[in-house]
Amino acid sequence: MFKKMLKKKKSFYQRLIRHLREWHRKLGIITAVFIIFLAATGIMINHANDFSLDTLSVKTPWLLNYYGIKAPNEVRFYANKKIIITDNFVWLGNKLLIESSKPVVSAAKFEQFYLIVSRDQISLYTQQGELVDQLDSASGVPSNITEIAIDNQHLLVKTTSNIIQTDSNFLSWQTVKNNNIHWLTADNANQVEKQSAMLQFKSQFLSWEQVLLDAHSGRIFSKAGVFLSDIIAVLLILLSLSGIYIWLRYANNKR
Repeated sequence: MFKKMLKKKKSFYQRLIRHLREWHRKLGIITAVFIIFLAATGIMINHANDFSLDTLSVKTPWLLNYYGIKAPNEVRFYANKKIIITDNFVWLGNKLLIESSKPVVSAAKFEQFYLIVSRDQISLYTQQGELVDQLDSASGVPSNITEIAIDNQHLLVKTTSNIIQTDSNFLSWQTVKNNNIHWLTADNANQVEKQSAMLQFKSQFLSWEQVLLDAHSGRIFSKAGVFLSDIIAVLLILLSLSGIYIWLRYANNKR
């Protein structure tokens, strides 16, 4: 009787071990893919600075759209399309020059400099995009600028109340009366150039490091991704427990 009970008990444990091994193998296959993915993204995140992933902007349109990053409300080109204005961001080619706190009125090439003019400030940059100076009301720059023009090495600005002219050194400002001024307008640009500028604007808000972080945590798929990560974590726990149990039973049988 005792031997029969012992045999049944042994048979039960054998069946249990067999099922555990089967499920252990299945869980291992399922979780292996995710472990490889987590390990790969983890390594890349740890070396984000080495790979410049923290500064490398995402320029994949569908991924930017997936993150809900919107295009700028306006795109304007100045100085033979070398200066690009996207909302309050001003670019020299691919280089971001300034994010203005006030609406950007216009931009122009003035002698050896590029001028970026907002409602109450004038910024001067070299042709390489280095900031030279920023002029505001303390330097005589009027407020409420709406338009600019360049005439005979003089900068003219139109405000809501009058027209003011300054010399090439921006030291002297004086009111002028002139109705024959050709105010600067934006350069004509085709749709491809505008789309490229929009993509450049959107890409600054998302780096590949952020994408990797979101993918690693599962947050790239919103709540569903986090829930999936939780499921994988539970599977890993079950995999570990079943592995420990199988090992203990195998160790006991060898004694």
